[in-house]
Amino acid sequence: MIDPHSTSTSRILRSDVVLSFLGHPKAAAASPASPSAPAAKRAKPGDTAAAETITPELSIVLDALGGVLRTYGQHAFDTDRQTGDETRSLVKRWLMHVTAGAPSPVTDDERPAGGLLVRDWNAMQRFFSSARRDESTYVERTHKNLRESIWAFVGGLHQLVVEENEEGKVVQDHISRIRAAVAGQDTEQLKRDTLAAVSAMEKLTEARRERQRKQFSMLGEKLKELGRELEDARRENAVDGLTRLPNRKAFDDYITRCIELHSLMGRPACLLLIDIDNFKSINDTFGHPVGDDALRQVTRALSRTILRKMDFVCRLGGDEFAVILQETDGDGGRMLGEKLRRTLDEVLASRGENEPALECTISVGVAELELGQDALAWMSRADEALYEAKRAGRNQIAIRPTLAAPLPKAS
Repeated sequence: MIDPHSTSTSRILRSDVVLSFLGHPKAAAASPASPSAPAAKRAKPGDTAAAETITPELSIVLDALGGVLRTYGQHAFDTDRQTGDETRSLVKRWLMHVTAGAPSPVTDDERPAGGLLVRDWNAMQRFFSSARRDESTYVERTHKNLRESIWAFVGGLHQLVVEENEEGKVVQDHISRIRAAVAGQDTEQLKRDTLAAVSAMEKLTEARRERQRKQFSMLGEKLKELGRELEDARRENAVDGLTRLPNRKAFDDYITRCIELHSLMGRPACLLLIDIDNFKSINDTFGHPVGDDALRQVTRALSRTILRKMDFVCRLGGDEFAVILQETDGDGGRMLGEKLRRTLDEVLASRGENEPALECTISVGVAELELGQDALAWMSRADEALYEAKRAGRNQIAIRPTLAAPLPKAS
């Protein structure tokens, strides 16, 4: 932050200029032509002579502005235009520009910005306003979709209740006929009424099953879209500090929602558990900084391989990662696991000359979600496949497409 008593930063600008940018009412009382304020010489980029002494009041304003920008950047989230990480990066550059005179983010000029007069206040204001409008639009649309999903659910329940009542009347009518036939001891009539009742109930059951399938499919589509948007908005609340991927807490929340959607929509889902081979040996031999580098390289490979927004990538902890693939069966998961393994080789081979050589491989366990499985059972099957890949010599992909007896874990 700028020191108001520093001689190198004292040649800046009077406080009414920044107050004017902030919309402060005191700015209207002062102007460059005021007798009490000496006229400021027009400055050019890199001109450190054209500035005025910074005042304690102006220092307070700059401190407050820096604090606002820092807080805004910390809580940025994904919108339709850009990700939270991109917003945070831009906020950091604007913060350095307006408070310390770093180059403006909207110019290719790498020279320092100089005094406050020549810093790009208007562009910074446009950036902040545009970012807030994008966030507002995104949140409003998400809330609208939430309301629509809730009302679609309520409407579906209402329709089910109405249809259930009508079907109940039909069933009750057939039961009454059977009861009358039994009381009359007419076996032929009893047989006819019983067969008619069975046939009617079969048709009602099939019609109900088809209606429910259509209603669940429609509701599932709305919930899937809403789930993606809510996941984007909350992702930054549970991220891993090293890789910037969602962490185990985010995974536990997401896998539960994925299973719920699977039961509604009946579409396949696939879980990949990914483990860095011999990671402990890498840490013990080369040190933890190299181990951290390996984790970052695997993250890079994941970002180049898992491209769909509907899929979920996270770091479970240590050297283990997880990927949940929506609308993907076991064979699709296996192929993506193979692609990930090859992509990691390409990432490591493309490291720059100044980067130390790094050798690491991954093993991947793949399991397709079975109807009725819970999160623990799904993870257990993927974990069994992962250990199978380890036993096969590492740097392998193994799959558990169907339920099978547990395999013993590798020693």
